[in-house]
Amino acid sequence: MKNISIILAGFALAGTSLAQPVPDSPADEHELQIGLAGVNSQSIYLGGSSQSRVFPAIDYQYKRFYFQAGDLGFNLIDEKNWEVDFGLGVNLAGDTDRGDSPLLENLPKLSFPVNAFLSTQYKSSIGLFKLTYDHEINNKHNGHSASISYSAPIRQGQWLIMPQLSYEQHSEEVVNYFYGVNQADASTALPAYQTGSVNNWQLGILGLRAINDKWSFIGNIQNEFYGDEISNSPLVDDDQRLSVFVGLLYKVF
Repeated sequence: MKNISIILAGFALAGTSLAQPVPDSPADEHELQIGLAGVNSQSIYLGGSSQSRVFPAIDYQYKRFYFQAGDLGFNLIDEKNWEVDFGLGVNLAGDTDRGDSPLLENLPKLSFPVNAFLSTQYKSSIGLFKLTYDHEINNKHNGHSASISYSAPIRQGQWLIMPQLSYEQHSEEVVNYFYGVNQADASTALPAYQTGSVNNWQLGILGLRAINDKWSFIGNIQNEFYGDEISNSPLVDDDQRLSVFVGLLYKVF
């Protein structure tokens, strides 16, 4: 498992997503990295507070199977420049805790929708391009999302620096699940709100440094910019969110 195939599973805990390269190549033997990570993420929800979480990190790969960044996947195609994967993951389009906002505590509780995904990655001389489509399969909202991202790996001494740009589209089912208000739950303070699909942008920079043969450090700063369909929701009081992630990984084998 190359260092570029990092573990960022904890973003699921904070409701934050990150475009990430798929495994560089199938592992002939079991490969495992474990560690400790933390994330701090602002909340865009009305009355919501920033959330800080510390959690264990796990990155596992065997042949064409892998568990990375909360995704359980299978590598269908692994060519020199192309990779195609499918698997299961968690939908990260919104915060299921709604920022622990006391103003929204009477709304129905949310849970993480599980998605089936298909992704394609192209490795070029100028960087990595990735296209992903996923569809919810556990009857939370029956929506779908799609994204296209670009990452530019830059080597600086012991560091691998990766500026990243992502464009996302979420269907109306996804948007209304996380940011809508049903008529039955509406009030004077929170009027009913249903909307259509939304387009979001993410801009970030990731840094990875191998400390030695066993230990490595990873950090990421990311800002997400939300479309009007989300920012106009009565549940929302901001149109962007900043997240910071740091982690320390140990290669077991």
